[in-house]
Amino acid sequence: MRHTTSTATRTAGPLALALATACLTAVMAQPAQAASVSTWDKVAQCEAGGNWGINTGNGYYGGLQFSLSTWKAFGGAQYAAYPHQATKQQQILIGEKVLAGQGQGAWPSCGPAAGLGADHADPYPTPSASPSTAGVYRPGESVFYVSNTSGGLAGYAGFGASGDVPLTGDWNADGKDTFGVYRPSDQTFYLTNDNATVAVARKLGNPDDIPVVGDWDGNGTDTIGIYRPSDQTYYLTNDNATVAVIRRMGIAGDTPITGDWNGDGTDTVGVYRPSDTTFYLSDSNATATVSHTVKFGNPGDTPIKGDWNGDGTDKIGIYRPATSDFIGAAKDSDTVIYNKRFGNPGDTPITGAW
Repeated sequence: MRHTTSTATRTAGPLALALATACLTAVMAQPAQAASVSTWDKVAQCEAGGNWGINTGNGYYGGLQFSLSTWKAFGGAQYAAYPHQATKQQQILIGEKVLAGQGQGAWPSCGPAAGLGADHADPYPTPSASPSTAGVYRPGESVFYVSNTSGGLAGYAGFGASGDVPLTGDWNADGKDTFGVYRPSDQTFYLTNDNATVAVARKLGNPDDIPVVGDWDGNGTDTIGIYRPSDQTYYLTNDNATVAVIRRMGIAGDTPITGDWNGDGTDTVGVYRPSDTTFYLSDSNATATVSHTVKFGNPGDTPIKGDWNGDGTDKIGIYRPATSDFIGAAKDSDTVIYNKRFGNPGDTPITGAW
């Protein structure tokens, strides 16, 4: 690793030897555990002139001037073959691991100069989840209406055409749900990132399939899929094009429902059985083994799901068409924790974090 220090200092503590010395250094240096992005920017400015894509041919790469051996030893190969080919965030995430193992001395001059060991801030804290709220799609108008956390109108937008099936999802990983529709007449999904302009138009499935959406691979982006009632099988894509998961679940007459039932960031399959008003949910798209069974609602209710309390886990719920009531339950429970009346008779229920 290139340091702005003497050869003697570099020999005494080079980052290139991090794997061999990590345990010893961790004990002796009492390493810091984290640092803010602004502090990492100072390190990069000192090490590489602030150039996160630098490769001068000196054997050290990127904004933090990792050696290739250190990059691989601390897991950088999951992002890119060489450090300078990775994003700034990815380089910082590996820097965090090196900092936790070796302390700021891994950058003998630039680390202390930037205050790397005194920062202790999380550079990329996990944002708290926004709770899901009710919404409706009014078929006669092709308009989406969404509510705020108090149950009042938060906004509306026209999207789609007569006969479309409404969808909501985070299509671009910005942490907010936007609208989409599935057009049964041509089996095409139309998704929008701004609730106005079509960003994705993709054909998938056969007539009579039921559209589903979810983050099947845990990358923060919702993608499309379909459920085929004729054989009770899910067909899910990770790229809105190629089917990556084929999984059978349920029996004839079941309604598909998908969500992040265990809070691990990945949406998985499930079904609602109208005959016994029971949800059968799986934590795995690999086996579709039932992990959660919850009886909830009355005959005639429509199954819904949402993260009603914003804790990062989806829970089941129902929409009662007769009264336009959205009723959400606690995790794996029939205890009601969300109850809002929204919309008009004839509306189609939707939920999301707007």
